[in-house]
Amino acid sequence: MEDRDLLVFEVLESVNSFIGTKPLDAHKAITLRERFDVSPGSFTVVLVSKDGGVKLNRTTRVRIKDVFDLIDAMPMRQGQMRQKGRKP
Repeated sequence: MEDRDLLVFEVLESVNSFIGTKPLDAHKAITLRERFDVSPGSFTVVLVSKDGGVKLNRTTRVRIKDVFDLIDAMPMRQGQMRQKGRKP
């Protein structure tokens, strides 16, 4: 996750939410749920690119390998991999 420069948000309804390990205030959590159209009581995985575009929005579990494969197929990530001397 660090290699792909991911920032994980855990946005929850009834308990504290977090950005990584830092607490996220309740108002910001509500704002994020509204922005990404997450219904109350539902589970949703949203992958947002650095430009703010939604690349994945699922209401079911997602394998981390599938998320990494999606990220690795993105042009920006392929450029990063080339700079580090890895095959895209």
